[in-house]
Amino acid sequence: MFIEIIEIIISGLLNGSVYALMAIGLALVYGVTKAFNFAYGSFYTMGGYFAWILLVSLGVKGGYYVVFLTAIPFLFVVGYFLEKILISPLRKRDDWQMKAMMLTLGLSLFLDIGYIAAFGPNLKSLPDIVEGTLALGPFVFMKQDIVIFILSITGLLCFAWLLNNTRVGMAVQAVAQNPVGAQIVGIPKERVFAATFAISTILVGVGGILLSQKNFVNPQASTGIMIKAWVITAFGGMGSIKGSLYAALIIGMLEAFVGYYLGMIHIEIAVLTLLLITLAFRPQGLMGRE
Repeated sequence: MFIEIIEIIISGLLNGSVYALMAIGLALVYGVTKAFNFAYGSFYTMGGYFAWILLVSLGVKGGYYVVFLTAIPFLFVVGYFLEKILISPLRKRDDWQMKAMMLTLGLSLFLDIGYIAAFGPNLKSLPDIVEGTLALGPFVFMKQDIVIFILSITGLLCFAWLLNNTRVGMAVQAVAQNPVGAQIVGIPKERVFAATFAISTILVGVGGILLSQKNFVNPQASTGIMIKAWVITAFGGMGSIKGSLYAALIIGMLEAFVGYYLGMIHIEIAVLTLLLITLAFRPQGLMGRE
């Protein structure tokens, strides 16, 4: 019994770490722009297909080292220029946040249909980062799961360092706290918006690469990922990065326990029930502002 509980906890931490990597990107965009990016789940799928093209279709040497070294700048460029070309012009209009949300919803539909047209409706499998198992006493772990967890934590630490120790990160925080004041002191708000969108695209795209090894590359996965990221963001507090981190770990643990004891079919019900209970007593989420 004790061993089972420890294994469930470890499974929850594994999923929660990847969820956190993806959810903080959505929280970052909302915290800075106050606009919701409905194309977020499609960028998750983009990361999975990017890895599949390199590893399976092209068979490049270097494996996942090459994938991550090329995916990060690729996702940054995609996010940055999509924001500059599609979303930035909308900020000249009234109620631009609502228009941006509708535009990203259309972008999501466009990308999802494009994936099916380009790659077909079937699932694509990715090779494991590493193969085999690791035995620690009575516990047996997949080496791949350990590597995914380490990479997720590394990504979270890199994001925290970027946010707190670079000029870009400090500018992002300044715009999130007071956009008018940040612009007065010379912070280029438009560049910060684009950089924020690009960073969030990297986070969810890398999450797509990591989770697609376990769940396959699915051209129709974006809706489920979008809902999960939104639930985590709302549960933690809209725009709260720290709240999204805690919420992702809690939901990862909840999924692990519910999936083990009640079955996978009850996971979504349990997660949404937790969200409804939280919002009923604390509408701003765990760490959000009223």
